[in-house]
Amino acid sequence: MNISALPFYQLDKLQIPLVNEFYKQVYKKGVAKRSEQVFVLRDQKILCAARLKEVQGALLLTGVACLPAMRGQGLASLLINKLLNLQTEMIYCFPYPDLQGFYEKLGFKLYQQVKLPEALAMQYQAYNKRKPLLCMAYDSNKDNKSE
Repeated sequence: MNISALPFYQLDKLQIPLVNEFYKQVYKKGVAKRSEQVFVLRDQKILCAARLKEVQGALLLTGVACLPAMRGQGLASLLINKLLNLQTEMIYCFPYPDLQGFYEKLGFKLYQQVKLPEALAMQYQAYNKRKPLLCMAYDSNKDNKSE
């Protein structure tokens, strides 16, 4: 399968239930809301999904998930790169520590929690109480792409 040829879509509000069915299969805790931007790579079905959630004007990358049979083939990297190329502002994410290298290859950098917008800082603190997470950011206005 040529993954770079997979169709990339931003789902419209009426298609949100499709990605929620996908999340039930592969990412038990993921639920997309109609207020979020939802992006997918698909063939006959959704293969990989990610969401950008607006938190008081800031964008948080969340809900990155792939079908288990498709993991390790570069789908998540492809999807994230495509959605990042559509953005013009800072994108934040709170990945698990073992995903630091993955996100750094995509151009994300460690970001100081104290510099987060207030609403995101509160969300980060709430998430971080459950499991330790990193705070990372991608500045769409800078050349973050690594070679």
